[in-house]
Amino acid sequence: MTYHPQRFTAPDGTEMVVLRAEDWERLRAYAEDEEDVREAGATLARIEAGEGTVPGDVVKLMVVDGLKPLAAWRRYRGYSQAELARRAGLSQVWVNRIEAGGGYGSRATRRKLAEALGAPVWALDEEGES
Repeated sequence: MTYHPQRFTAPDGTEMVVLRAEDWERLRAYAEDEEDVREAGATLARIEAGEGTVPGDVVKLMVVDGLKPLAAWRRYRGYSQAELARRAGLSQVWVNRIEAGGGYGSRATRRKLAEALGAPVWALDEEGES
């Protein structure tokens, strides 16, 4: 037996289709796969553009140890806050403040920190910041 989806027009003029639940779930899974492919493509484009990647050890420090991105990169490089501050031309107090979530500074500050850590600038941004 062949299934034919029902089509109808809602009172507001919207065209509607009624599908079997299994067909709906399959379509939803395809849409999620498509979104994953788009995100992977965007990541690959960033890598190809020379924007860098995040080493697995840095990700582990953020996810498992709960460190903020700056602290994770600093630990990954083996720097103290004072050493990172010296390399970036900032004060140790400012580095501590950023790691503690008390500020983030300007784009120029993030560039200095990223350069001192050998990290891509975007990798130091926390979710929701830019």
